[in-house]
Amino acid sequence: MTMVVTGESKYVTFAIAGETYAVPVHLVREIVRPPKVTKVPLVPDYILGVANLRGEVLPVMSLRRRLGLPEEDLETSKIVVLHFQERILGIVVDRTAQVIQVTEDQIESAATSSEFVQKVIRSGDSLEMVLEVEKFFGAGEGEGIHRDHFHSARAAGTTAKEKATEEYMQIVTFALGNEEYAFPIEEVQEIIRYSKPTELPNVPPYVKGVIHLRNAVLPIIDLRTMLGLPVPPIDEFTKVIVLRLKGKRLGLIVDRIHEVLRIRKSDIQKPPAFVEQSGRGEISGIIRRDDETIMLLAAAALFAEDVVSLGEEGAKEEAVSGRRETEVQYIIFRVAEERYGVPIEEVREINRITTITKVPKSPEFLEGVMNLRGEVIPIVDLRKRFGLPQIARSESTRIIVGEITGGKTGFIVDAVEGVEKIPEHAIAPVPDTVRSGEAGRFIERVAQREDEVILILNMTRILTEEETRLVEETVRSAPEENQKKTTGKKGLRRALNGE
Repeated sequence: MTMVVTGESKYVTFAIAGETYAVPVHLVREIVRPPKVTKVPLVPDYILGVANLRGEVLPVMSLRRRLGLPEEDLETSKIVVLHFQERILGIVVDRTAQVIQVTEDQIESAATSSEFVQKVIRSGDSLEMVLEVEKFFGAGEGEGIHRDHFHSARAAGTTAKEKATEEYMQIVTFALGNEEYAFPIEEVQEIIRYSKPTELPNVPPYVKGVIHLRNAVLPIIDLRTMLGLPVPPIDEFTKVIVLRLKGKRLGLIVDRIHEVLRIRKSDIQKPPAFVEQSGRGEISGIIRRDDETIMLLAAAALFAEDVVSLGEEGAKEEAVSGRRETEVQYIIFRVAEERYGVPIEEVREINRITTITKVPKSPEFLEGVMNLRGEVIPIVDLRKRFGLPQIARSESTRIIVGEITGGKTGFIVDAVEGVEKIPEHAIAPVPDTVRSGEAGRFIERVAQREDEVILILNMTRILTEEETRLVEETVRSAPEENQKKTTGKKGLRRALNGE
């Protein structure tokens, strides 16, 4: 690195498309290699996304695109982390050059000034263009997106009419072999990807070992082995449901997670007599839904005390730590390559794709309408809404049902990955720079998890007021004779699971 030793001001210089640019050194916090970047939908193309920079949310911008230059993927690329008025921004440059120290008489007005370059540094035959850094941070401020817009209320939840007429509960359904089971959602702490546990000696065969989950010991139980069911190989669909029993946590291996359903308590039937006579009470109820039978499990009756006590070490660690930080449960799902989260209380249920009825002259992002147990709800394709390429539906495609302006709306996502508990300290507001696009309306926060960033959606703001009005009118005007089925229901479960 070369440094000119005379002068009063220091600048960091870097190359973009063969030209040299400079920024005042006091505005540069650091220079790093490009980290993993999470893309944000519906933002200007020069905003590449956000990254987790040692616990800080870093918006990342392509300087080439911002300056109207063609993009190039270079091995020498670096990210210059700028800071301005307590905000940070990473700009991708082709390569960093040097730190120079210049005198005031070397700084001149640019012969042809632009929005981002108004001055140049002349040193002999070289010329460095000085970037107006504050212009990068000001992107989008005039587009009507205000900071207060990112603190909207939660979804409405259960309507007054439903409260007056029915008692409801939410359940998480999952597959064990060819059968469908469920736990009440209040018993489920989170749902995580399967990872191979460390084996333990002298334990029942269904206890597969332990893993460490956030500094606590989590016993892993193979529910299939425990219930005497076939045990298929572990694959990408295998999940672990984390339950809390008597203050201790247990992880249960299941073949795959299916849905989060909202059901009437009155629809839960008693188990058959021979099940009740067994005296163990593992199955607390039967739910019949369409052509399926779901067995509702009672977690407290499933496990012996010695198995539950395996989680004691984790409980002790939590107590000793003295930290009782608030954690929030999020439904984590994927659209394209990015992961999104929605607070679990905002989700009414999660369904597999069933019959969707096309509605003529509807907005492009509206896939159609669906009959949800007698209630017609609109179905929005998030790929279309986010302007992403379309792909064929698969066995992992799901519909997340939320409450918007007093009515239910379903959102098609590529896959639901599970339920995660995220501590409050890991949640941060979306950087101002990223709010410059339309996504700033409905992506209000981000969660920092290890080396990635999860985008937290506000479902009530995915559609604008005008779009919401159009959707409501479309649903009301949909004539039954024009309905067109897109997915058959018969044999759906086997088709979705590849059975």
